[in-house]
This record gives sequence, structure tokens and C-alpha cells, in this order.
Amino acid sequence: MEALLPFAAITVIGVILYQLFALVGDMATDRGHDPWVWWIISLVWSPVGSIIVMWVFFPIEDDES
Repeated sequence: MEALLPFAAITVIGVILYQLFALVGDMATDRGHDPWVWWIISLVWSPVGSIIVMWVFFPIEDDES
């Protein structure tokens, strides 16, 4: 049972990282940007920093044009 704890921790960390990068991609597409650029920025800088930058500086585009 003790051997499963590290695998569970790695799985939880992986899910959290996946959710962060999925949020970055969703925010980028909602703002009309290419998500690949923001994913690369997230890898170099941080996903939380990318989320904050998009949230503060880029408005969500409306599809009702």
C-alpha cells in the first residue's frame, strides 16, 4: 500500500498540470489567440502568470459580430 502513494501523488500532480494548461488554451481561444503560443509561454514562464496576463490585458471576444 505504501508503494501506491507516490503513484497517486504523481497522478494528482499530472491532473492539476493538465487542468492548468487546458485553462490556458481555453482562455487563449476565447480571446481569439492561438493556444500554442500561450502554451509555449506557459512552459517558459508559468501557466498561472499566463492566465493572469490574459485575464488582465485581453478581453474575451464576442461571437455575435
